[in-house]
Amino acid sequence: MKILYLAHRIPYPPNKGEKTRCFHQLQYLSERHTIDLFCFADNEREARGQTALESICRRVHVETLPPKKGLARAAALAWKGLPSSILYYQSRKMQEAVGKTLNVESYDLIFVYCSSMAQFIPHPAPAFKMIDFVDADSAKWKQYASATRFPKSWFYAREGELLARYEKQVTKEFDVSIVATQQEALELGGGGCSGVEVLENGVALPKTQPVTSLREEIRALQPYVLFVGTMNYRPNVDAVTHFSEEIFPLLQKTHPELRFLIVGRDPSPEVGRLAGKPGVVVTGSVPDVHEYIDGAAVAVAPFRIAQGVQNKVLEALVAGLPVVLTSRPARAIGDVAAELLLVADRPEVFAAAVQSVLENPEFRRRAEAAAPALRESMKWENRLRRLGQLVDSVASSGNGAALRVPREVAVG
Repeated sequence: MKILYLAHRIPYPPNKGEKTRCFHQLQYLSERHTIDLFCFADNEREARGQTALESICRRVHVETLPPKKGLARAAALAWKGLPSSILYYQSRKMQEAVGKTLNVESYDLIFVYCSSMAQFIPHPAPAFKMIDFVDADSAKWKQYASATRFPKSWFYAREGELLARYEKQVTKEFDVSIVATQQEALELGGGGCSGVEVLENGVALPKTQPVTSLREEIRALQPYVLFVGTMNYRPNVDAVTHFSEEIFPLLQKTHPELRFLIVGRDPSPEVGRLAGKPGVVVTGSVPDVHEYIDGAAVAVAPFRIAQGVQNKVLEALVAGLPVVLTSRPARAIGDVAAELLLVADRPEVFAAAVQSVLENPEFRRRAEAAAPALRESMKWENRLRRLGQLVDSVASSGNGAALRVPREVAVG
């Protein structure tokens, strides 16, 4: 079947959570279907990912949208009363490109990745419509509001309310809505999660190696606690700042040799300043993050702002690395891995949990023993079976009711 796929970010290279999920969906679907991809890129360098995507898609249309231009557009159009997240992507050029392809092509399915791309689909649509919200972004903006002072808190709260209404409207308009966790389904579909499907994230399996084969510069940093993520993303910045200032000093009292490694590209100035604290190391972009995972004593996810599943937690689990995290991201982890997590919210309790992992080898042995089964369960090809069922239901039927695949066969 022919699929028109719209994404708000070019999904190559798949080096961020939202891009990774999108890329693996495209790769999975392209094995059985013909896909035309329309997406945005932040800059010309990012847009060059089009070449790699053309190996799995029949056609790739990329519009470059510099962040400054998107932000200016959102500010100029604020009078419309729409969420800034939607106004940011308003584009006559993209609207015309999508309209043109819909006029000349007959698609079986229109697949929208992220709510900001729903605005480019005409009403009524000429094909079945699916949307992957991934996360309930409105809930994230509301968290920003509660963690920020006025006047930013006012803007964040307004964005959260506007986006929540927009998300619910889009859910009603699309034949199938998809999210990454049960928690997101509750946010979008209400208590009954009506019409909202859960498609959990997978993990690109790491090539694990024994600690003895790690590069000398990584071994020289041991023992260390690890945080991995894109380091200009607000929830990540808040998490590592919170850990560095309120939790790590408590650990250093009993483990003065311990380091805290912040690994990830594009560290913000605020994150860069953390490198001035004793024992804190900010690496920036690294060639292979899995080397740092292999050498870590424990991974931490001390989020105070979090929505959806944290891929960094999944990657640590499949590598056999113990994880200490706060309750908000813990709720997004499936039952299959929940018993391996140490959950704590207060700084002193979080520090005690990390200390217990450092001092008790049993935590590492338990994580390593569980890793093979988790790697199998969390393979992208297994996680995406549900998506395949939903798409196949479009191909095999001519009515919307058939899109509701029985949940008992949807175990991914």
